[in-house]
Amino acid sequence: MTVTSIDVLDSVVDITAQTESDTISESLITTVLQLTPANQVLVLDYNSEATPEFMVVACSDIFLYEDERDAIERVIKNCVLIGENIVEYSNDDNQALLAVPVRCGEKGEIEAVVFCKADELKGDEVQLIEGLTKIYENYQKIISASERDGLTGLYNRKVLTSKIDLLLDRFLIQGDTILDCPSSTHWVCLFDVDQLKIINDSLGHVYGDEILLLITAIMKQVFSEDDILFRYGGDEFVVIMHPQSREEMESTVRRFMQAVHERDYGQAKDVAISLGAAAISEDEMNAITVIGYADQALYKAKQNGRSQLAFYEDLIASGELQSFVPEDDVEMF
Repeated sequence: MTVTSIDVLDSVVDITAQTESDTISESLITTVLQLTPANQVLVLDYNSEATPEFMVVACSDIFLYEDERDAIERVIKNCVLIGENIVEYSNDDNQALLAVPVRCGEKGEIEAVVFCKADELKGDEVQLIEGLTKIYENYQKIISASERDGLTGLYNRKVLTSKIDLLLDRFLIQGDTILDCPSSTHWVCLFDVDQLKIINDSLGHVYGDEILLLITAIMKQVFSEDDILFRYGGDEFVVIMHPQSREEMESTVRRFMQAVHERDYGQAKDVAISLGAAAISEDEMNAITVIGYADQALYKAKQNGRSQLAFYEDLIASGELQSFVPEDDVEMF
């Protein structure tokens, strides 16, 4: 396969034309397939504290990870262990297996791995894949900065639905491996600060911002590293919680609400939050719907006296809410 400098330049243009983390991953896969002998490519998130440690972000073959899990995980784990490229050859089908680490964290920690499978990989072809991965890595850092809220450093509104949609896609790609226990599920929690407008009006917006920063710090202390934290805007926040039972989830959320309420905010007294929660089901493949569930639960929590926790599923079961049906072309917020 002859690759020209124009081919490489075009691929860089294609990768950097993307504006979201997930679409960059898909563009990288397309580029590697076009410019190298690789016939299958995976991009996997890596988190040593999570179960499982590796999660498929994008792939050229939706069945590859499940069909060849042992061989793939052996190579990518070795890659993470030594922190460098790994090239192995499969004894079963004489295929070359390549794993390249992606370092996107503030401390240069490995946060992802690019895995490729090919009939044969020469040295310059490995270098090309490594170079494309480095471009991908650098551009991911730029995109990541644009996805963060300027005040709190949490993910912003721009990427909320895409993160949920990615999670739902993984149900399709990895099936039951996402959930080790049938009683566990991901959760979406939507909350806002009760009466923050009154605090802003009486003490000033700088004081209100300080309260938001203190609440953000509590979020980071209470919620797991596997949970995804967002500032939706204003005093609204969203948490996507990792798979766990209803009891575990509710225990964490109530501990968070109590920590917020008990924190000393100086002149601002009795700061509290109201929270709505909804389960993410593999049967519900629509981010807007899931957010809508949590939003309706939050509305009921505030109706019931604020500083409350409400579950969408409970409200449906009790008849307090009717099933939420979103319009396909309408954004929830």
